[in-house]
Amino acid sequence: MADRQVDLQGIPEEFIKENGYGFLLDDEYIVPEGILLNAAEIDNAIKVQDEVYKIFKTELSNLVVTKQFDFLNLPQKMVDLICYSFNKNHNHILGRFDFAGGIDGIPLKLLEYNADTPTMLPESSIIQDEFTKFYEEPYQHNILRRQLEVAFNSLTIAAGENHPSLLVTSLGHEEDKANAQLIMQIANEEGFEVAYADLPEIDFAIGEGIFVDAGEGMSAQYDFLYKLVPWEFICFDEPDLLDILHNLIMDDKLYVLNPPYAIVYQSKVFLDHVSRKYDLPFLLKSSRSSNDFIGQKYVEKVSFGRLGENISIYDERGKIIEKTEGDFGHFEKIYQEFAQLYKDHYGEYYQLSMFNVNGVASSISFRRGEKLIIDDDCQFVPHFESKIS
Repeated sequence: MADRQVDLQGIPEEFIKENGYGFLLDDEYIVPEGILLNAAEIDNAIKVQDEVYKIFKTELSNLVVTKQFDFLNLPQKMVDLICYSFNKNHNHILGRFDFAGGIDGIPLKLLEYNADTPTMLPESSIIQDEFTKFYEEPYQHNILRRQLEVAFNSLTIAAGENHPSLLVTSLGHEEDKANAQLIMQIANEEGFEVAYADLPEIDFAIGEGIFVDAGEGMSAQYDFLYKLVPWEFICFDEPDLLDILHNLIMDDKLYVLNPPYAIVYQSKVFLDHVSRKYDLPFLLKSSRSSNDFIGQKYVEKVSFGRLGENISIYDERGKIIEKTEGDFGHFEKIYQEFAQLYKDHYGEYYQLSMFNVNGVASSISFRRGEKLIIDDDCQFVPHFESKIS
């Protein structure tokens, strides 16, 4: 087994601070270390992401045609929005697949798809790119920023003669606002008028659109909304907001990124649906019943979990060997066969992520932790292509 961990000459600390991401330097989240992949491993990750995205899109298309959404347990107005946004070809602009394995012959296995509000955007794009100055072999699979530029340019062109305006929103968490900052910068460079507002600051006006206080008694209206607020939060915690968005989107008063249909990709229940239909080496067996995993190691998740929370790993005898608490335990439980993570010679585990933009594989990055469950205490690790076998 090759040693894939490399010590770098440093970290782009000045670059990170100058671009407003200084908080990422806290708690050794950014470290002067990288991980090596060979060309075959990178090519395989790209190929698998392409296949998985195609399968997800095909299965969602089938659901839209058959209207068989009951297994997802979503409100009817959310189902309406899913079908409408998919049929209108609203851009699924940004997602992030998380995988186990993919290194040193460990099979690459899909863990989940962060299809709605993926974060890690600054570090996986511009910061990872800046890391190339600290290693002798600078190639990375990282075209994330470039692909986002193409995506927002296409949206600008589609807007035609109308001057496109984009409002970016979140619930105000520092990490979300950092991701919002990069989206705003790229969109502005591609011709959008941009602004940011926390969700409570936005006036969602039925039949009209979305507005933000512009001062001096004036308000500004925006045609596009990029949200770092999960669709499931809107569905289950803010039903009044769902009603308004249902009206605005279906009357073409507002274009939301990511679109409503992203919630289907995001749901772990959809993983169960897909794994039952496709017997492919990169898809893990998933189920709503733990009885399907008697005598084997498996993982318990929730349909809409985040941040590595509310996850339990069971051994072959059904005993918990690792567990995290969290805020998402009220969602439906989903069970998935256990997949092996790459482990370095220091005993730390690596989880591979692949960002995609409009379905295009755009950036590989890694998170690393001391435990099998990669959570908020992990570190970000850039990758480099090497000629290792």
